[in-house]
Amino acid sequence: MQTEHEDVVTPARASDAVRHTPEPARAATDQRSEFEHDRSRIIHSAAFRRLQGKTQVFGIYEGDFFRTRLTHSLEVAQIAKGIALALGADPDLVEAVCLAHDLGHPPFGHNGERTLHALMRAHGGFEGNAQTLRIVTRLEQKHADYAGLNLTYQTLDGMLKYKTCIDATAIAKAPRGLVKGFYAEDRALVEALTRQTGSGQQRSLECQIMDVADDIAYSVHDLEDSLKAGLLTPSDLRRLPPTRVVRAVNTRLAAWGQTITENTVHSELAQIADRLEQLEQRSLQAGRKMLIRDLIHEFVSPVAGQSHGLIDTDFPNRVRIEALKAFESYKVINNPRVTTLGHKGKEVLQRLFAVLDQGQESIGLFPEDHGEHYENALLNGDEVTRKRVICDFLAGMTDSYALRFYSRLFVPGEGSFYEML
Repeated sequence: MQTEHEDVVTPARASDAVRHTPEPARAATDQRSEFEHDRSRIIHSAAFRRLQGKTQVFGIYEGDFFRTRLTHSLEVAQIAKGIALALGADPDLVEAVCLAHDLGHPPFGHNGERTLHALMRAHGGFEGNAQTLRIVTRLEQKHADYAGLNLTYQTLDGMLKYKTCIDATAIAKAPRGLVKGFYAEDRALVEALTRQTGSGQQRSLECQIMDVADDIAYSVHDLEDSLKAGLLTPSDLRRLPPTRVVRAVNTRLAAWGQTITENTVHSELAQIADRLEQLEQRSLQAGRKMLIRDLIHEFVSPVAGQSHGLIDTDFPNRVRIEALKAFESYKVINNPRVTTLGHKGKEVLQRLFAVLDQGQESIGLFPEDHGEHYENALLNGDEVTRKRVICDFLAGMTDSYALRFYSRLFVPGEGSFYEML
């Protein structure tokens, strides 16, 4: 983590953009910057489209109102673009980073992420941020001359929220949780791009903007979805928060060197409930949207360099963000109505992984491109690569595709010869 004694990071400029593989000169009629090209490549990628079918909090099968990973990414990009303009960062670069930041998330939300990590623990692990880098540098195929999207080093650096190598040592030190970072096989790439950008172990300015925008979007929009779903009410926000909520808030505030009391958390949440009810008295239909609009504006306005050395909102608003996130986790994400569906996702991924890892018998179960990679790994006796092919295939699935694939394999009478895989 950057401290107040470290060098202040500076905005990346399109004129300094560098790609791993040099590309031919652009046509004179193409006036887009290199960062605009990056944004376009991300938007047109298959991984970006698949975000429309991946869970944010509520499963995509719960209705078309609730946010998906795609709508969340769009909202993060919109919030971050405003911050970028205020701080003098390149808005196209920041937007590209935000649109890409969740590409590596697997189906079934964080339950899916934890499940794949457990399955891959002895073979390099799994983590959403690491998978994002893998997708844009290895898995997406845009051109015959290079793997991945050949994004600029500046955009890749903006995606590196955690600059920790997920090697065997790091995994062993976290026996019960994920290691956030990049895969060991990407170490050379990360070293090269951080040397090129000069960011070293620090998060780039664009990454910091993405991170705070992600927090703002997550805390406020999950509040809206939870209220709509009836899993959270103003009365819930007025109740005294349990100890674990206060503990979670203070854990997240450690960088500020301050702690807050139960009464402070209670007061902040109760004030949000009061504001919601006051706004709904003015307009029952618009009240909730007005609250969300106001909270985003209040959280975004103070974003700047803070005393802990990172770009962030100010301390009072960081307290409110963390109070919302912790309370939503307690009341909604850990609600049995949500967790039981998450358990289903865990069972689906575990069973699919097992059936796809049966050697020669599994080759024909993969789509053609994955099947070829799996067969090559099998012939070479490369267990780590074989497991990674399975993991890549499962991680790239949408929630509904995973359920359909599961039904095709295990549910009698389900699936069709004409159904595309």
